[in-house]
Amino acid sequence: MNADDPNRTAQITRLLMRHRHSLFGYILACVRNTSDAEDILQNVSVVVVESIGKLTSEEGFLPWAREIARRCILSYRRQSNREQVIDPELVQRLAETADRLERSEPASRHQLALQMCLEKLSPENRQLIALRYNGSIRDLSQLAERFGRSVQGIYALIKRIKASLRECVERRLAAEAER
Repeated sequence: MNADDPNRTAQITRLLMRHRHSLFGYILACVRNTSDAEDILQNVSVVVVESIGKLTSEEGFLPWAREIARRCILSYRRQSNREQVIDPELVQRLAETADRLERSEPASRHQLALQMCLEKLSPENRQLIALRYNGSIRDLSQLAERFGRSVQGIYALIKRIKASLRECVERRLAAEAER
């Protein structure tokens, strides 16, 4: 799986967004600090993008990403010189529990609607959102250069895309509620 392909980049982003809450919840349960959990989740996103070629199927994404998260958590603990040492066995048990919960509670209606709305974006807009939120490009000036726009232009475009996605999700959820 090639992360440089715009369609693949959008697919990676969609998978990361679909499973963000599960991954974040797992990480937060392990580190018990929101700021640390956000940092670790960013690291996980970068590793996922860099090693996506190792993923064999979309169905295996969450367990695969959770394993990456487990390793990032353990690495973070070693590097942060925390007095409180986390038991690797506990991290593994939390991962197994999170996996059981994920199987019993599939993606929410909101997440599914967002996924469908993301797929309706133009390839360029999908790629922009993917690059902005998957952790592969952290500096907006890089995005601006890549898309031939100013940083302010990128901010404005992202704002419009997010508004469009929000409206699309709201329409889908409202239509679903009417059924």
